[in-house]
Amino acid sequence: MTAAERIANALRAGEENAVSLSDMCRISGLDNRSTRLCIEDMRRKGAVICSSSNGYYLPSDVYELRRYVRTEHARSQSIRTTLRAAEDLLDKWESEG
Repeated sequence: MTAAERIANALRAGEENAVSLSDMCRISGLDNRSTRLCIEDMRRKGAVICSSSNGYYLPSDVYELRRYVRTEHARSQSIRTTLRAAEDLLDKWESEG
């Protein structure tokens, strides 16, 4: 069984049943970074895996999924905002030669 299959089998519906990253590492047999990358790969392939400070879980209802979507949107907005300053500086440096 692959690490992704072990992770998928461990996931439960509802934030109250979230599996912590340390438990996911134990279940997957991977280190912290590799486990997070595996979950990200699963998400990119279409798996809807929510996460919170409690761990990883499957959404159990529209409210949990909406909360997760809002959290991820806010995170992406924050990244875009901080990236904009770096891109502006890069543009400035590149235009100066």
